[in-house]
Amino acid sequence: MKQDLEYLLDIARQVARLGAERISDIYQQYLSGQNIDIREKSKDDPVTAADMAANQIITQRLSSIFPNHAVLTEEDPGTWGETGSEWVWMIDPLDGTRDFIKANGEFVTMVGLTRAGEPTIGVVVEPGTGLELYACKGMGAYRGWLSQGDKSTRVKMSDTADLKHLRIVVSRSHRDPKVDTFIQLLAIRDEIPSGSVGRKVAMVISGEADIYVHPSGGTKLWDTCACEAIVSEAGGALLSGTGEPISYLRSSGDFENRYGLLVCSPNILDKVIWASKKAWGLI
Repeated sequence: MKQDLEYLLDIARQVARLGAERISDIYQQYLSGQNIDIREKSKDDPVTAADMAANQIITQRLSSIFPNHAVLTEEDPGTWGETGSEWVWMIDPLDGTRDFIKANGEFVTMVGLTRAGEPTIGVVVEPGTGLELYACKGMGAYRGWLSQGDKSTRVKMSDTADLKHLRIVVSRSHRDPKVDTFIQLLAIRDEIPSGSVGRKVAMVISGEADIYVHPSGGTKLWDTCACEAIVSEAGGALLSGTGEPISYLRSSGDFENRYGLLVCSPNILDKVIWASKKAWGLI
């Protein structure tokens, strides 16, 4: 079984890298003034040629290699009912499209895989820098750079005992008022703004921040699947905003994380859950 998982992880890394490389190419074209076909999928939900190109590369390759696996991807509504199969790939080809359009470099490619509803493999690649985070259940979490090939180091989330000096990474474009309540409850003074759900989670994994909370709806299973696999193997916790595990086995068409998410190390988890629940008005 271990060998099978290693193979699945290898393919996940391959397709995530291919998608990220295509995004990087289109990003450079965009920076040079070329048209990237920016349009609105729905209100305040843009999509670009980079989203669609990366999506095609990733999903077509996965479907050709694993024809019996389901694929759930943000960019194809026809896949949004695919959450009940034994193996489900959950893809966000370009997480942080608004930041891509703003040309601030804060966007990532995410490829996750669940088995019987459990996040088992996760890969997050940042096209702008070449940062790669990846994990497979039971095998640890790793960090590397595309420029260094397959060279990588194991990553563990650091314990944060000093509640007086917590750092929180916050959204540039989706700041809910409950974030301010959460910050006040824990008396957090250090805020780090960033785009992309996956990038903010990566900052906590890498030790650049201690907490990330998204205390509102809006994130989807493809935003959390890859991240949860990596956070778990790095020794951290990724839960819903109410402190409950996120369910990946759902009825058809149900893929929103209604209570958002929170990410932190286990030793401050109780405090973070308390503050998040308080911000939601649940206690």
